[in-house]
Amino acid sequence: MSNQRISVVDCASGHAACGVFSREASGALTLEKLAFKPFAADPLAEGSWEAALPEALEAAVREAGVSGPVVISVPGHQTLTKFIKIPSVDEARRGKIIQFEAQQNIPYPLNEVVWDYLAIADDQTETETMLAAVKTDVMEAVCAAVRRAGASPVAVLPTTLSLLRSFRENYPDAADPTLVVNIGARSTNLLFAEGGRFFIRTLSLSGDNVSSQIAAEVKHDFAAAETLKISVLSGRSDLPETSPARLAVLNAVQSFAGRLHLEITRSVVGYRRQGGSQPARVLLTGGGSLPPGLGETLSAKLKLPVERFDPLRKVALAPGAADARQSADSLADLVGLAARRQAPGGRRFTLLPPSVAGELRFAARRPFLFAAAVCLVAALALPVWSLARRAAAVESETRAVAGRLAEPRRVNKANRELLARIDTAKAGVLAIEQLAASRSNWINFLGDLQKRLCAAEDVWLERLQVVRAAAPARPPAAGQAAARPELRLTLSGRLLDRDNPLSNVSRKSEEKVGTLLREFAASPFVQRVEDTRFDNKQPGILRFDFTLILNPAKPL
Repeated sequence: MSNQRISVVDCASGHAACGVFSREASGALTLEKLAFKPFAADPLAEGSWEAALPEALEAAVREAGVSGPVVISVPGHQTLTKFIKIPSVDEARRGKIIQFEAQQNIPYPLNEVVWDYLAIADDQTETETMLAAVKTDVMEAVCAAVRRAGASPVAVLPTTLSLLRSFRENYPDAADPTLVVNIGARSTNLLFAEGGRFFIRTLSLSGDNVSSQIAAEVKHDFAAAETLKISVLSGRSDLPETSPARLAVLNAVQSFAGRLHLEITRSVVGYRRQGGSQPARVLLTGGGSLPPGLGETLSAKLKLPVERFDPLRKVALAPGAADARQSADSLADLVGLAARRQAPGGRRFTLLPPSVAGELRFAARRPFLFAAAVCLVAALALPVWSLARRAAAVESETRAVAGRLAEPRRVNKANRELLARIDTAKAGVLAIEQLAASRSNWINFLGDLQKRLCAAEDVWLERLQVVRAAAPARPPAAGQAAARPELRLTLSGRLLDRDNPLSNVSRKSEEKVGTLLREFAASPFVQRVEDTRFDNKQPGILRFDFTLILNPAKPL
């Protein structure tokens, strides 16, 4: 059986590393190629890591000759890790509870972060769970840099989880509770491993804290302080033993060791309160763990044996990666990315951004979609060919029928034109008939109006005005008469109250007006009466205004 090839990319706080591993059928892991690119990022400058990482990342991927799928890590200072306990429920219900807890524990809206969870232990009452989250824009920028170099991210792990996998890969026989301390450039990861259980805490203490303290003491910028730190601690500095710069480096290291001891002690106490055991030993790794005497100082303060963590303990080195031992202290996370996925319960954990994950899902389905498309085309080829032949025959027959229908269509068009002319003539005749019928209606209407005014007595009209509605915008349909526009007649007049010449309104005046309105409404020429208004300001006289809506059946 051929070896499994694994490509991984470690995006650390102070370096970018790319490794190509192979795993034999027996499980043995071999590092085939390694590209290690350190870079300097000032922790006090906002966005310095995001700005410095892509160039080093692309250079490492290209130097290692990696193409195709890769697994990526994201450093502790960019990752939020929380350990919570939830009620023990089945997997289907667990996801909803975890999402609620994520909303409470992640200090960002969930649509702004990529997050996932891992169930660690379950005692049938509570499930101990690890939550991890990283800003979506940070993860998308990292994935974009990897893609520009020609690789394709398929999974993303926080360095806290890759450190756990590296420990289990290299120390499979570890029986005693162990504390692994990984000191990076911007953060320190504490891993408590005890059988199948683990706990992780990320500290803001790091190698950059030492450089920042040196810069403050010697009044240099961060880059110069970093260079000074490396030269003194590596033994390559020519500074005298009593030099203020050398003393500043040593003082910063001692101060860092003291603060780290306090944080480790506090973390051990917190871990034990959660039911964990006292660590039996400490394994030290990371680029920030290299200062001479740091291990001995921690051992004396913690009263625990402190050893170097060997990330290549169970990893063979191929000729192309023979110099990997020189940077072994910075390879714990890289090896963890290539280790076997030993997630509790077999659940796959990843912080891959949704946009990249969606593209991967589509790419995974692409072969099946292509095969389905080929099968569909093959299945439709014969029916399409048969339908094409039938369509050609039908088209030929259609052309023949169209030739025979040419003369009937011409006659039909002429008939439609004649019918349209007939309809126009009918409409004109109907309009003339209506005009002739309405010639005498004005005389009859005025006579009827006079008759009804006389019936009311002591009433006279002062104004009569005809208001015709606008003609309809849409012409009548063929064979239909034009709709008659509504005709309105506004009347104004006065009513004399002989019996009460000094009263504004008397009961008799109201009765007369009511009689007048009823008389008008009863006229065959009137459809209804609207807009009645009265003015009784002048004694003995009641002024009135109203509108008659004329009956369209008796046009004027």
